[in-house]
Amino acid sequence: MSCIVIDDEPHAIDELCELIAQVPHLNLVESFSDARQAIAYLQEAEHIDIIFSDISMAVLNGIEAAEILNNYCHFLVYVTAHRSFAPEAFQAKADGYLLKPVSYMSFTQKVEDLTLKYQDIIKLQRDEQQFLFIKGGQKSSYIKIKYSDIVYIEAMLNYIMIHTTTGHEITYIGLKAMEDKLRVMDIFFRINKSIIISLNYLDRVDGNIARLAHGESYQIGDKYKSVFLDFLKKHTLKS
Repeated sequence: MSCIVIDDEPHAIDELCELIAQVPHLNLVESFSDARQAIAYLQEAEHIDIIFSDISMAVLNGIEAAEILNNYCHFLVYVTAHRSFAPEAFQAKADGYLLKPVSYMSFTQKVEDLTLKYQDIIKLQRDEQQFLFIKGGQKSSYIKIKYSDIVYIEAMLNYIMIHTTTGHEITYIGLKAMEDKLRVMDIFFRINKSIIISLNYLDRVDGNIARLAHGESYQIGDKYKSVFLDFLKKHTLKS
């Protein structure tokens, strides 16, 4: 699960980052000393699985920021030195309340609780979303595409081309927006700034080249290489 940290005390950020680093299924994306900076980032990134936020901060406190933060995450967890904020925290729809200094046990227990909830969310989304509709070339025209039929998706200026097992379809949407739509499906990977592939149709990887079953080959960009190769290593049969 992706996460960010918000705290106006540098040592508190360092301590929480160290805890996050010890949990294999957490990915720290960024940390912020100001809730406003975090909000600006989230408006661009659009979604984070967990936000760990302090409450008592000078510019904008965590409770005041909650209404906005909750729009960009699955879970909002407060990390504070003050017990007295608990009623306000849960009124703000917080998913957790950890007291500083945060122990390894209390932190990992909370993460495990959230992991189970996250798995339920993903399962429900997968069950409900086996296909999507895209707008066609004519007014009030919509085309149904099964996720299982998508081979790869290609960015083409201000639109994308969705290549399927039976052909291709064009729709006017950005590749980033499509990537966010496919986030709940663990078979899709963005491998460079222009291409998202389906692992169902990945035939092999030779160095920096991803080769698809239908004959297409694409270079894996440096920005995306480490995450993609880490995924492959986790699913590689070892002797």
